[in-house]
Amino acid sequence: MFSHTSPWETTAVDYPLKMTEQLRPQLQALRKQRGLTQVQLGKMIGVTQARVVEIEANPGAVSLQQVMQVLSVLGATLVIRAMDTGNLQTLQGAAEVLTLNETPKKGRW
Repeated sequence: MFSHTSPWETTAVDYPLKMTEQLRPQLQALRKQRGLTQVQLGKMIGVTQARVVEIEANPGAVSLQQVMQVLSVLGATLVIRAMDTGNLQTLQGAAEVLTLNETPKKGRW
């Protein structure tokens, strides 16, 4: 049996986020990790470099759809995970966790 392991395939890493401002450095770091410029990322999602700057600068003011497009192109996913505390009153919201999927998707979507 043949087994192939891509150099991109590694264990997924979770980055717990509680505020949208925390997404900014994650998006920038992931884009750079993938070796993409803002211009290249913009072409992949069908927007200008100026729009990529806006997305990275203030992801909280961007539509969730556009953030999801960026994450998909960068090979990442957004995971919503409820905290298990046993007390429902302390669960005022779900924790957002950015899970890096180390297998990047190629091409446009």
